[in-house]
Amino acid sequence: QWNLTPVPRLESYNGLVFGCLDDAAPTLVEYLGDMAWYIDLFTKRSAGGLEVRGEPQRWVIDANWKLGADNFVGDTY
Repeated sequence: QWNLTPVPRLESYNGLVFGCLDDAAPTLVEYLGDMAWYIDLFTKRSAGGLEVRGEPQRWVIDANWKLGADNFVGDTY
């Protein structure tokens, strides 16, 4: 129905799910390398792990997706 490309490889790390379109790519842990330490800081802050609370925030805007990406992702100056 949505014409989505099947993801050949799915892996999870500390409850976060990652999809990889290249089946020959290194494992997720290998790819993350030292970045895993930073993910651990965020995902292992409590003994119970992460808990998602509340509803997601959603907006419907009459604009190209890139407008939001350019203005709301990255630098916050």
